[in-house]
Amino acid sequence: MIDIPTKAVPGQLLLPEHDLIETRREGDRDVPVVRKYIAGTGTKLVYYNDEVGNVIRSTKVGDLYVESCTKESDNTEAKEEDSTRITEFMKVSVGDMELLSKYSNSGNIILPKEGDVVLCRITRITLQRANVEIVAVENKNIPVDGGVGSNGLGETAVGGGSGGITFSISQASSDLGETFRGIIRSQDVRSTDRDKVKMLESFKPGDIVRAQVLSLGDGNNYYLTTARNDLGVIFAKAENGAGGLMYAIDWQNMICPSTGSMEKRKCAKPF
Repeated sequence: MIDIPTKAVPGQLLLPEHDLIETRREGDRDVPVVRKYIAGTGTKLVYYNDEVGNVIRSTKVGDLYVESCTKESDNTEAKEEDSTRITEFMKVSVGDMELLSKYSNSGNIILPKEGDVVLCRITRITLQRANVEIVAVENKNIPVDGGVGSNGLGETAVGGGSGGITFSISQASSDLGETFRGIIRSQDVRSTDRDKVKMLESFKPGDIVRAQVLSLGDGNNYYLTTARNDLGVIFAKAENGAGGLMYAIDWQNMICPSTGSMEKRKCAKPF
């Protein structure tokens, strides 16, 4: 049985997926009791090496909590017994205990993870990247009064979360918690000719973009990618948001029917 830490920081290896607790005598043989740890809020299951296998890694700063869970999935009970071993399931979470207990079963927290397809709003553009605000995960809204901010707290930004500073170019961060933030780097915009990508011809502030979570990023921002045909700009207005709604006519051009103006974007294939 291994020692369980009380604090965690991003990237810290916390616990192996399986841990031998004890050996119990059942009849004429010894049966091992194995504890299986399940990644909860603020943690992620990753592969470590061939000897250790999978381990649970922290994705944010906070206190570490380990609790017995009722089930691992819809078809798995919390304690599973077979002829070879007994398995107990424990959930590992990192964060503030009050917030974890308040939101763990409410369904209000929708934490983006690697591989998720998200909808995001472009907030700032540079030559090398686009900063975004994630507003939805897999068609599930992130409530402005119930979501977990990018610093892990369950409060809303002073400006009203995702609604109060919709198109602000220099959105100030808040100690109370912000909305989920992400970055689309120039090399992640498309899968071909990555060295020729021009960010100002791919996105504009205010655009709504369909993207995929590439990684957990640098601790403050998720790294997102649009390097797929069905990913890219799905909603945009002409003239930096001052004009009419534009529609995609191919993968790199959008047109405003009312004025006929055309602008370049990295467009998503229509749903």
